[in-house]
Amino acid sequence: MCAASAFATEGVSDVATQLFGSEEAGKRVSDGVVFIDGEYIRGPYSVTREGNVILVNGRIASRFKVEARAAQEAADRAASTTADPGIGENGNEDRVSDEDGAAIGSDPTPELPDAPAKATASSKTSAIDAKLAKSGKGGSIEERLAAKNKAKNLKAESATGSFNKEASGGDPMALFEEADYTYTPPSKPEPKAVPYVRPAAQKSMTERMAESRKKDEEAAKKAMAVAADEPETTEEEGSDIVAVEDFSELTEEEIDAYIKKFKARRAQIEKTLAADGMVMLTSASSGMKEVKRSTMWRFVQQLEELCAANNASKLQSKWGKELPRAYLQRIYDNRTENIKNMKTLILRVKREEKAAKAKQKSRL
Repeated sequence: MCAASAFATEGVSDVATQLFGSEEAGKRVSDGVVFIDGEYIRGPYSVTREGNVILVNGRIASRFKVEARAAQEAADRAASTTADPGIGENGNEDRVSDEDGAAIGSDPTPELPDAPAKATASSKTSAIDAKLAKSGKGGSIEERLAAKNKAKNLKAESATGSFNKEASGGDPMALFEEADYTYTPPSKPEPKAVPYVRPAAQKSMTERMAESRKKDEEAAKKAMAVAADEPETTEEEGSDIVAVEDFSELTEEEIDAYIKKFKARRAQIEKTLAADGMVMLTSASSGMKEVKRSTMWRFVQQLEELCAANNASKLQSKWGKELPRAYLQRIYDNRTENIKNMKTLILRVKREEKAAKAKQKSRL
């Protein structure tokens, strides 16, 4: 017991233990299956807690992230200000230029002098022009003669009709060049318009439903293929992300909330094992995957055969939909020790499953 206690304390922060306290195991559980970082742990199991760390049989099985909400908000603000180069450390906009509207890297806005006012030449007006201006007729003799000639030329051009006699600007593609605006009726009557019907609309509802199901199946297969290539790294299903521990600036409310969360997780693990379920844990984070007894029975009995392959693809293709693929890879990497330590468990599962089937058959 002393050795186990010394091992349990290793890797656990003293500050976390003082803040969040510790818990003893509610009971020693003989049923269930526990994997920690892909390695099978022999039962019976004793689930304890020290600070923000949960231990199974004195071994670190789960570590929770602890961080003050104020520190998290400050980190988010710092990240947002770093992303925007126009914001300074104090949240104020950095003055890039003394001129308004200047952008980063732009030249200073040029300042142009005011254009000098045009000198107005004081043209002398003749006596006759002044007299005509007073009478309202206005203009000089040359201007009145030019206006009279212009009106005469316009009248002559409109009488002869000079529209589109020559291509404007020499552009053969100009609009309305050499256009014939007379209507010529067609020699044969035009056929009646036939409405366009899409090919898909011509099919029956049954055929369209079958095609839709086929497309959905193909899309699902593609999604499964993509998911098979990408390992799952979500925290809830076990990941390699190390939990952050920052105990400074924690408020009393946050400490109480963390204690409730840690107690609930320890009780949840103990309850799953008592129901003969399986729990997969990671020592670096709070990720956990739990399955029921029926699934655990099937997994335990198939594990030795699936791990006999040259790689973990067979194990992942069989159980990748129900269990994290990345964690299955860890179990495969520890296959030698796992199979050796699970001999007694496999025998026990086979015996209990056989008894359950016989009991069910007797009821029928």
